[in-house]
Amino acid sequence: MLTRIFSAVVLVCLLVVPVTAQTVRFDTNVGHFDLVLNPTNNPNLQGHVDNILTYVEDGAYDLTVINRADEGFVLQLGGFDLAGGLSLPTTFSAFPGVTPNDPVIVDADNDGAVDFDVSDLLNTRGTVSLALSTSANTGTSSFFINLIDNPGLDAAALRFVPFATVVDFSTIDLIFSLNQTDFADGTLAGDDVPMLPDNTAVFLERVFVLDEEIAAASALALPFTDSVDIEDELASTIGSDALALSASSTPAVTAIAVPEPPALVLAIGAIMAIYILKPSRN
Repeated sequence: MLTRIFSAVVLVCLLVVPVTAQTVRFDTNVGHFDLVLNPTNNPNLQGHVDNILTYVEDGAYDLTVINRADEGFVLQLGGFDLAGGLSLPTTFSAFPGVTPNDPVIVDADNDGAVDFDVSDLLNTRGTVSLALSTSANTGTSSFFINLIDNPGLDAAALRFVPFATVVDFSTIDLIFSLNQTDFADGTLAGDDVPMLPDNTAVFLERVFVLDEEIAAASALALPFTDSVDIEDELASTIGSDALALSASSTPAVTAIAVPEPPALVLAIGAIMAIYILKPSRN
């Protein structure tokens, strides 16, 4: 009996082990950065996590442009595909929009306020929120990274809900060191678009959920563009030291989906439960 009681305690401990938040890597043509989705395992953010992972799994973020680098405010991306090549077009409307999925609903009763407690979900430096248009329920693929504390984005009228955090700002800082162009066509989405020499866009080469196997494989994968040519041009523009800083960003640790426990834990739990509940022969 004591053995079975001990086994039950072990089972409970296995099932209540905190689950590590999922990490998504964004490989750009100037380096990579990682986002930790829902780092506090807030159940109210599961819709945001599922939303981002759907775009990632569909490859919707691959070959999308970084469309806004508003210094002292935000870095925005995820909403627009490359315009058929690496060069920036003459008008922002030339960028095809990413096909949106259903928006993330945070105000189901449409009373103008988010339905759950957001007192600890603030748009501080390093946090990530979905871009919105007319209401809190309009977030789809486009998102932004807060470069500073932005309390104005926490207003109830158009509440931006942070759902992730940035692991390392090295590549983001590198992007902000580049020249920028402003399409000035009446949309904030096309303000301060970062650019490489020869009017080359800064874009996401590929985006994927990070784990040990993928992280190891990514070191051997071929880039979408000729990285040697781009690095040579970039080094001549912003300096080889800054470029090296981006390339040496520390990879994120292995991550597991949130908030469900990993399959291995469930399997072990099931075996333990069968053993505990099995009638004794004595």
